[in-house]
Amino acid sequence: MVRLLVLDLNPGRGEAESIALASEIGLRLVLDDLKARKVAENLDLKITGTIGVLLKAESLALIDSAYDKAKELKDKGFYISDQLLDDLSRYRK
Repeated sequence: MVRLLVLDLNPGRGEAESIALASEIGLRLVLDDLKARKVAENLDLKITGTIGVLLKAESLALIDSAYDKAKELKDKGFYISDQLLDDLSRYRK
């Protein structure tokens, strides 16, 4: 089934291998790629994205602000929608 979904939606090779491994051993995936997320969702896998990792790091006091780190990533070329950044700004400490 993983192979069929991967072939159908055609995520990148690295994402496909990550999805296959997670499907086999039940790992949570960190995925930002929309195609890969759709495949993982169709397989009922646990997923999070970079923003989810930042929010978790903030909740564990590993970083001061998920918003600040997300803004820094965006300033360096990482795609984060303005809406998501705005949503994050509302949850600032």
